[in-house]
Amino acid sequence: MNSQMFSASSQMHLPPTRLNTSRASDLLTPSEIDLLRQSKKSIADYVQKELPVRLKQRHLDHLLNKT
Repeated sequence: MNSQMFSASSQMHLPPTRLNTSRASDLLTPSEIDLLRQSKKSIADYVQKELPVRLKQRHLDHLLNKT
């Protein structure tokens, strides 16, 4: 039996494949892109509002102070 064994360091790792941004925008309609932008803004607004409250509840509000 002539089997080869490879160590984890000898295996070739391929970089993760990413969809080209211009290609991704070709797959979405303008209205879908607008909905994604609105969702992103809504999430950001929520986090900006809730983060200080949640950190204060956990006595971590010092993390919000910028030095």
